[in-house]
Formats: sequence, C-alpha cells, structure tokens
Amino acid sequence: MKLRKIIAALAATTIAASAMAVVASAHETFLMYTDLNWGWGCWSAAEFPAGTVDITADGTYTVYIDSTLPTAQVEDADTGEMVGAAATGANVFCVDIDGLAAAKDAGAGAAGYDDCVTGKDKQAFAESKGISITDVIVTTTSSDGTVTDVPVNQDNVIYGDIEANGKIRIELFNAYGDTNAAPAVDTSAINFDEKIAVTFTIAGVADAAAEAPADDVVDTQAPTTGDKQSPDTGVEGVAAVAGLAVLAGGAMLVSKKRK
Repeated sequence: MKLRKIIAALAATTIAASAMAVVASAHETFLMYTDLNWGWGCWSAAEFPAGTVDITADGTYTVYIDSTLPTAQVEDADTGEMVGAAATGANVFCVDIDGLAAAKDAGAGAAGYDDCVTGKDKQAFAESKGISITDVIVTTTSSDGTVTDVPVNQDNVIYGDIEANGKIRIELFNAYGDTNAAPAVDTSAINFDEKIAVTFTIAGVADAAAEAPADDVVDTQAPTTGDKQSPDTGVEGVAAVAGLAVLAGGAMLVSKKRK
C-alpha cells in the first residue's frame, strides 16, 4: 500500500510539472490593428484577451478583435446604444507573438541579428532559426452578415523580430514599416463593423526534442471562442504517461529486490 501511495504522489508531481512546462513555453499572441481613422485601436493582448491565443506548438492559429472592443464602439444616434463603428482600411495591421524570437535566439541579442537592416532581413534571420509562417488569411465580418475574405499577397508578408523586442511580428501593413511600400493586403478592401481576424500557420515553435513523438496525433488548431484560446497539444498526457511508466518500472524493480 505504501508503494502505491508513493507512485500516486510521484505521478501527481509529474503531471503538475508537465503542465507547468507547457504554460512556461506559451507565447501570447494578439492582433494589433487600427483603421485608417485610428479607430478600433488594439495595441496589446491585455486590451482584448478574448481574441488572443497562446502558441505552444507548431500549428494553425486565429487571432481577432471584434466590436466588443471598447475603442471599436460608437453611440448610436437613434437608440443611444453602443454599437460597432465602421472600420475602413488600416494604419497598422500586425500580429505579435510574445517572446518567441527571444526563446528561439531569432532576434535582438542573437549573433548576426545586428546585420539585419530591413524587415525581410529579419525574416530571413528568423527563418535561419527554423521559424516559418505561411498561409496567412484575413477575414472581416459585418453586422449585416457579410463575411469577406481579404486577399493576402503571401510574398509581401513580413515576419521576424521587427522591433528588436524579442517578439515575432507578422506585418501585413504598417504605415510606418516596410509594408507601407509593399503591403500584403489591399487596405481599401478592409471595410467592416463587427470583426476582423487573421489566421496563420507557424512552424519552428518548439525544439525537436520537446515535441511529441511522431506516432502521437497533436491537434494544434486553436479554437475561435473563449477568453483565452489555447490549442490542445497533447503534451501533458504524453509526459504523464511516460512518467508513470518509468515510475512503475522502478517500483517493480525495487519490489523484486526486496523479495
């Protein structure tokens, strides 16, 4: 009985440690956007946590902001109610992934980064560290039910530690950045009053040794609802099972020696 209690206690510790490791490796990601008139301003994950995701593994993720964002609301002249303001175009349209450049030695402080001058230079540097971002999709929704897929020129998307702050930024358009001259989206096609979302696929998040075994199915599709989106990577279950197997094997060995 004592041996069983020890195994149960150690198993609980293993599961807790595994869960803590997953949380520690999460990279909070949000949609940074303001329209042509500086409306719908979202400048940090804290301003709209419902639309953020925690990136913990390679996969496809969606970030968004909608008309419940305080800076996206105006008072209806007829009803006095707060409603979503019409958004047109963009001054800033980016996705920020917190801490990923620092974690992968793919940005400021890394050897060779200071030689990067342009956004594309910084993208190439991030790619040299194994990070890649593909299949960027932009969707807008209006209160009349209209859903629009805004075309994205994938070749003009820039990503990397663009601001030398340890984050990986996906830049679609920035009036003050390289994409001002070569935007990844036609900002005149952005017209909505309900929601704007960006979906993208990212690789190179985790080191190969930390990823789940190839035989395990890992679901990295982020949900699109909830206060904090976080994909089910299956890492906790794998670690717990592995830990229990090791503990059980050790317990059996001890038991045999006692006999």
